[in-house]
Amino acid sequence: MASATAAPQAKAPSQILCTQSLPPTCIDTATGNIVQQGAQTGGTGNVLQQGAQTGRGTGNVLQQGAQTGQGTGNVLQQGAQTGRGTGNVLQQGAQTGQGTGNVLQQGAQTGQGTGNVLQQGAQTGGTGNVLQQGAQTGRGTGNVLQQGAQTGRGTGNVLQQGAQTGQGTGNVLQQGAQTGRGTGNVLQQGAQTGQGSGNVLQQGAQTGQGTGNVLQQGAQTGQGTGNVLQQGAQTGGIGDVLQQGAQTGQGTGNVLQQGAQTGQGTGNVLQQGAQTGGIGDVLQQGAQTGGFGDVLQQGAQT
Repeated sequence: MASATAAPQAKAPSQILCTQSLPPTCIDTATGNIVQQGAQTGGTGNVLQQGAQTGRGTGNVLQQGAQTGQGTGNVLQQGAQTGRGTGNVLQQGAQTGQGTGNVLQQGAQTGQGTGNVLQQGAQTGGTGNVLQQGAQTGRGTGNVLQQGAQTGRGTGNVLQQGAQTGQGTGNVLQQGAQTGRGTGNVLQQGAQTGQGSGNVLQQGAQTGQGTGNVLQQGAQTGQGTGNVLQQGAQTGGIGDVLQQGAQTGQGTGNVLQQGAQTGQGTGNVLQQGAQTGGIGDVLQQGAQTGGFGDVLQQGAQT
């Protein structure tokens, strides 16, 4: 008995429907993907143009050769790349790992960051940061960085013009300023502070752990408190007012002008290069004293 020959199975109908336009737009009726210009996808509900590639992603919009892995709801343009990120908007070759809700432009890069806005090649792995012009942040939160600024794990810092901060909080840094773990400092023009709090520094000023100091024009203070320093003045004291390169050690409440010098004096008023280590002295024009309550003018010595 001859064996029965199985009837050939009918070929399944194509699930790809293309328009007659040039270039054609094709839709996969099984997955809902819309692809143009040689794009490749294995995902669901993706819209791909210009050779874009997606793996198992869902609801992604990719243009200009962009690539996504298993991401969801991403919008990628100009060769941008994303891994498993969700809801990211990437433009101009930007790259993201597993980030969520990031907006990246101009080649910006983010790791696992969330809610970051990055422009101009900025790099972050943090949360809620706004970065522009190549700025870099680690795991910082809510930082605003512009012009190549760098921050570690700082919180709420505002950095501009290449400024650098470590784990500081609420600092405002401009023009290459640097701060360690300081809090609430305002730094401009390359100023530097360590762990100080509430300091206002301008023009390359430097402070250590001082509190509430106002420094301008390259002034320097150690652990002083409430000092006002201008024009390269140096102090480690409390409540001193120093101008024009004046120097004081651990003095309290001294007013020094024009390069005057005081050691551990208290309440002294010195002008024009005067020198004292005393208490309550008023010295003008290069006068020198180590006394108490002296009033000296024109180079006098006591």
